[in-house]
Amino acid sequence: MNNRIYFDPGSHRRGSIFDIDGVVRSNEKKTYEVEDWIGRGGHAAVYRCKERGTGDEYAIKFLMTFQARTRPASSQSKPVRRFHREVQLLQRLSGNHLVKYHGTGRVDVRSGQASGHLFFVVMELADKNLREVMASEGVFDYEQYAGQFRGLASALASLHRVAVHRDIKPENILVAGERWLLGDYGLCTFVNEDEDDLTRQDKNVGPRYWLSPEAHNRRLGNGDEIGAASDVYQLAAVFWYVVTGRHPSGIVTAGDWTGPDELFHLLNRSLLHDQKRRPKNGKEFLTELEDALSP
Repeated sequence: MNNRIYFDPGSHRRGSIFDIDGVVRSNEKKTYEVEDWIGRGGHAAVYRCKERGTGDEYAIKFLMTFQARTRPASSQSKPVRRFHREVQLLQRLSGNHLVKYHGTGRVDVRSGQASGHLFFVVMELADKNLREVMASEGVFDYEQYAGQFRGLASALASLHRVAVHRDIKPENILVAGERWLLGDYGLCTFVNEDEDDLTRQDKNVGPRYWLSPEAHNRRLGNGDEIGAASDVYQLAAVFWYVVTGRHPSGIVTAGDWTGPDELFHLLNRSLLHDQKRRPKNGKEFLTELEDALSP
């Protein structure tokens, strides 16, 4: 059992190391043993964990933002608010290609002489992410990716009922056994709900190398809106990468494509600069994808 949490095992700077004060127990009354460090991203660190009662293994994500015991709940920082939004989404979503939620809570920790707590969420454990798989195995055959594309498009359609993802990239497509999962909801915003955007207008919203055109234009001060069609662009870019092994930068043509013609036409339209000319959301993208992949 690991009783010390690092933001990154290679980093020993102050504020990035926490000692667990007691056991990790979720709000669902389940107890977990923290094991190996898996990775980091944003303000969080992810570890492998094991439920004590069953021995089942999961991923546990700690928000590495120290909450002093004397700090009022009303003064929550942006990282804490984003984390709680992500937990809410995990609790609301379900589907074979979406990450499964298993629990949440907070654990008492110590950092030096200070006492406080870290928030955590327990999720389905993945083997790798798509970027890691591509790096080791290269591009996929049609028989390998067709079903996964349908599953991911279905996951996006489900997500778009309640939220916009904004952070779709190969590293956030998780591989769990035979399933590819749409993961990491830390940048999601809920739709049809009154909430503040926690990202400044002049900052990148999403993954640096997989931003939609409107995300770039928003950062440049053009006031573009990032919405469901932006997610379609990002997922289409990931699909292009899976099939060709290359990023769809610049103006892509049929000569740059190595997959089926029907799929090229859909992805090419989904990558257009004008978001009004793309499939407008995950549901529409899924419908067109099923047609493109049909025999």
